[in-house]
Amino acid sequence: MENASTRMNGPATAPKKSRLGHGIKIKRLIWIIAAVLIPIILVVAGWMISRTNTSAYIDESKYQAVFFTNGQVYFGKLKAVNSEYFKLNKVFYLQTKDKTATDSKNPQQTSDDTTDVQLIKLGNEIHGPSDEMIVSRDQVLFFENLKADGTVSKSIEKYNSQN
Repeated sequence: MENASTRMNGPATAPKKSRLGHGIKIKRLIWIIAAVLIPIILVVAGWMISRTNTSAYIDESKYQAVFFTNGQVYFGKLKAVNSEYFKLNKVFYLQTKDKTATDSKNPQQTSDDTTDVQLIKLGNEIHGPSDEMIVSRDQVLFFENLKADGTVSKSIEKYNSQN
């Protein structure tokens, strides 16, 4: 009988309990790690996909307005270089010109029509930039495809046909 009770309650059954308890701890640890890592992986994958898929929304047959995080807006042909950079060609930007200094007949005119917005071609500035900008995607707030019959697109086409 001692052999039978030793087999049932003795050293032979104790290792089985400790192995079983150890297996449960490992499974629980794996589930905890998976519960933490899977959402992180999904968020990172979604972020990467959204950054690379923005180029699918660029209509290469049109001009784009590119709005930067610092408030500046540039116009031109936008292309995705890679997941970190855009390239903007045929670059233009807006500049306001004070009409009261040169165009107004009445120097005391105080109406709201004292400024005129001009579309300026990039390249004639004092630092002499080329007609191309490489832009960090982190600095781009958003971009818009411009209609071919819009004022900016027509002005760019007019400039290109004259030069």
